[in-house]
Amino acid sequence: MRMVRPVRTLALSAVSATALLAAGYAGQAAHSVSGTSAAKLVSYRSALTGSYLTQPAYASTLVGPGLASMYPVDVTDDSQYYFVLDAGEYRVVAVNRTTGNIDCQVGGHQGTQPGHFGDARALDYDATTDQLYVADTPHNRIEIFSFSDSACASNSPTAFTYVSEFGTKGSGDEQFSQVYGVAVDAVNSWVYAVDGAGRVEKSDLAGNYISQFNAAGTLNQPRQVTVAPNSDVLVMNARDHECDVFNDAGVLLFTFGSQGKGDGQFTNDPRGISVSADGTLAFVTDSGGKRVEVFNLLSDGGDYTGATFAYTIAPTTPGDQFTGPRGLTTTSDNHLLVTDEWGFSLHELSFTSTGATPTRDLFGVAPPLPGVNAPRGVQVAANGQIYLVDYWNQRIEYMNPDGSDAQSFGFRGNPSQSGAINFAWSLAIQPGTGDIFVANRESNQVEVFSPTGTAILIFGVNGTADGDFHLPQGIAFGPDGTLYVDDSGNDRVERFTMSTGDTSATWDATYGQKGVGSTAPAGDLNNPTGIAVAPDGTVWVADTRNNRIQSLSPSGQWTAITTPVGTGTQLAFKAPWGITVAPDGSIWVSDTGNHRLVSFDTSGNLIFSATAKQMGVPAAPDDSVIYPFAVAFSGDTVYLSDIWNDRVLVLTTS
Repeated sequence: MRMVRPVRTLALSAVSATALLAAGYAGQAAHSVSGTSAAKLVSYRSALTGSYLTQPAYASTLVGPGLASMYPVDVTDDSQYYFVLDAGEYRVVAVNRTTGNIDCQVGGHQGTQPGHFGDARALDYDATTDQLYVADTPHNRIEIFSFSDSACASNSPTAFTYVSEFGTKGSGDEQFSQVYGVAVDAVNSWVYAVDGAGRVEKSDLAGNYISQFNAAGTLNQPRQVTVAPNSDVLVMNARDHECDVFNDAGVLLFTFGSQGKGDGQFTNDPRGISVSADGTLAFVTDSGGKRVEVFNLLSDGGDYTGATFAYTIAPTTPGDQFTGPRGLTTTSDNHLLVTDEWGFSLHELSFTSTGATPTRDLFGVAPPLPGVNAPRGVQVAANGQIYLVDYWNQRIEYMNPDGSDAQSFGFRGNPSQSGAINFAWSLAIQPGTGDIFVANRESNQVEVFSPTGTAILIFGVNGTADGDFHLPQGIAFGPDGTLYVDDSGNDRVERFTMSTGDTSATWDATYGQKGVGSTAPAGDLNNPTGIAVAPDGTVWVADTRNNRIQSLSPSGQWTAITTPVGTGTQLAFKAPWGITVAPDGSIWVSDTGNHRLVSFDTSGNLIFSATAKQMGVPAAPDDSVIYPFAVAFSGDTVYLSDIWNDRVLVLTTS
């Protein structure tokens, strides 16, 4: 396996790009439908006569939920319970400190409603008011819940009660661009919230804004925060690989830690931070190093004056190792709790000033196979096998069309690590070779695997230059064999040529630019997600945040579609995530925000619009709608990933 930065070449002109696409289509039309039957090619040609696939009907469920025991990312406590933030199941659970069992929980649903969460990343508890504060990261808010020990002990639904919330998206007071950390100062009755854009905001316990600080702009993608007993504020300055220490007025006192693998260093982004009850020790999760680094905090009786390395916690006993350490907390009786997101565990240790000893591991059950958690991309291989992006489980699954003989590859790891899958969104299967190309979103890379999961190549780095990526999400092959990638964070589409054997990738061209709103000029993109290429070379893009679909013709002409054309009042697209060119040439859209599948011809004329009820899709527990992401075809069979219902559906059409 090689990691290669793409070789950059001059951008093709519109004329040369057109010529390349046209030549590719003329010379490789049959290659572009590799793995499909001749009947499918005939079906595509028949689209010219206006004969299209009809609204599909539910046939079966290929694979259903496959959840680990939990995906913990942060923890706090009171005298009776550990409160664990389970990001992968969108919930907070109360773990009985005596029995180790979950007595009650809140959440369990992805969403923006009160008591629901997205990919929340931090929480803290105020014992004075019995209130829990949860940083609902993607929804840019802090949710506040009251908690009752006695109600939880009896598993009452009133154990957690939603109180209020504060915060919205933005850069003003009490606004956030991804809120990553939250901590309570019980002495002063303040709440600190970490804005991922690089600042810390202070509010009262009810969420009323007080002030903010940003260390003169030195915070670089900060993550979690804690308040020491002396009211100093410790913030994990993740991308600078250090912990920044402030007094309660927001003045930067000093920093400690650096990048590296030695004592007191952090291999990759450090995430979690906690201070012992006596204020003498700071515990930091070195997520990339799969360890916890411990520091002595120095003080002259007031604010801290510095920190020195104390010891490392890196368990080696089987079953005790850290796989993906995230948030952590210390208790008044000198116990350390470490959340292990990809070990699916809560590690409990006792500690002193010189070392720590594991006492028990809770949970730790990996997700079953087959089974999915928030599935995204779906593709059908030439041999009929189905490939799925199992988003939360950090893996690619593949199986027979009936769901049998399920296998997987990939794991949570560091960027550029061979085989690491880090919140991937989509995959594409290369015609001819069957190699699997994965849009490895959080790694800001594309990773190439053999059909059975052997890592072949990683390319791309985080950036804005030609061939760089920032949060790539969609990926597809064109009829000439070139690769198209939705460089979603940079609001553009990039095209690459792959070498023989997929040992290198060469950047060819970039299409589109940033533009906001459904009325933005065609060719302006805002977080494009889905992408597909028709046999004639037309590129179709789900312009997700602009709530529209766009096409780029072989001649370089962009066209935007916000609402399908049909009789009566038609519903405009809302956060469409997926797009597919059907075998008959029609365009199928996963209109996620409207909970429906939409099909239209290449001129935007509606063929059908179908909800779960209209297709006969059975309701999932507590949810009667679908959340479609991706569609893949195998003859008249359609595979649809239903994200938040944790399943992949099998539909039939004609």
